[in-house]
Amino acid sequence: MKKPLKIIVASLAGFVVLVAAAAGVVNRLADRKLHRIVQLPPLQVTFAPAEGQLQHGEYLFNSRGCMECHGAGGEGLVLIDDKDSGFFVRTPNITRGSTSPARAYSDTDWVRTVRHGVKPSGEPLWIMPSGDYSRMTDADVGAIAAYVRSLPPLETEGAKIGIPFPIKAAYVLGAIKDAAAEIDHTAPATESVPDELLARGKYIAQGCTGCHGEHYSGGKIPGAPPAWPAAANITAAPDSAMARYTSAEQFRTMFRTGKRPDGTTVSEVMPFKSLAYMSDAELDAMFAFLKTVAARPSGQR
Repeated sequence: MKKPLKIIVASLAGFVVLVAAAAGVVNRLADRKLHRIVQLPPLQVTFAPAEGQLQHGEYLFNSRGCMECHGAGGEGLVLIDDKDSGFFVRTPNITRGSTSPARAYSDTDWVRTVRHGVKPSGEPLWIMPSGDYSRMTDADVGAIAAYVRSLPPLETEGAKIGIPFPIKAAYVLGAIKDAAAEIDHTAPATESVPDELLARGKYIAQGCTGCHGEHYSGGKIPGAPPAWPAAANITAAPDSAMARYTSAEQFRTMFRTGKRPDGTTVSEVMPFKSLAYMSDAELDAMFAFLKTVAARPSGQR
C-alpha cells in the first residue's frame, strides 16, 4: 500500500474510533441524566370523588392529548417512527395491564407524572409533555386518573424509545431539556378552572406551550424529529398564524377540519385527533385569550 493511501486509511480509522468514543460518552452522559433524581416539594394528594368525574375525565383524556399519545384505550402506540433519523417512540400502556407503568399509580404518582414529568422513582420522564399540564387543577388530574383507571386492562408491548445521537448530544449539552428540567416545581397548581373567559382560555392554552413555547411565538420544537416543521407563531404579531382567524367560528373550524380559512391544510403535527374533541366553549375561550397574547417575533418560543 502506498504511503499516502496508508495515511488516509489510518486517518479514517482514527476518525471512526473518535466518533465511536464520542458516541459512547454521549450515551453514558444521557443515560446518567435520564436516571437522575429530580427533587420535588413534598407531594401528598388524594383525589376526591365527584359527580360526573368519569365523564369529565373521558373528555379530558380525549381532548388534552392523552388519547393521541397513548391510544383510545390507553394501550400505547407508535408515536414517532422517523426512519431517516432513527427517532422511534412507542408510548407506554397506561391501563391496568401487566406492561403498564401506571397500573399501580397512587393519586400522588399521577400528579407527579402528569404535572411534574417525574416517575414515582424520582427519575425524569423523557417524552411526557408535562409542561402542558403543569398548572392543571387537582380535579382535572383526578378526573383523568379516574377515567384511565376505569379502562379495561390491556396486554400490549411495553414502551420503547430510540433517540438519535444528535438529539442525545443536544440533551447532554442542555440545548434540549426534559419536561422535569423546565417546570417550576414550586409553583402552585391552579386551584379551580377559572370562569372568566380570558383566564379560562389561558388555562386551556397552557396545553399549547409544549410546541408553541411559553410565549406562544413558535419556532423549531426542541427534541422533535428533524422532519417536523417549526411551530407557528400564535401571538398577536401581524405575521402570526392567529392573524388568519378573524372569528372564533373560523378558529373552531380549523380545529375540527385541519383546514385554514383559505382552505390550505395545517401541518399534521398538530394533534387534531385530540383537538377535534374540544368543546366550542373551550375553543372560544382559547381563541379569545390567544388574541390578547403580546406580539412577539416568530421563533422566540
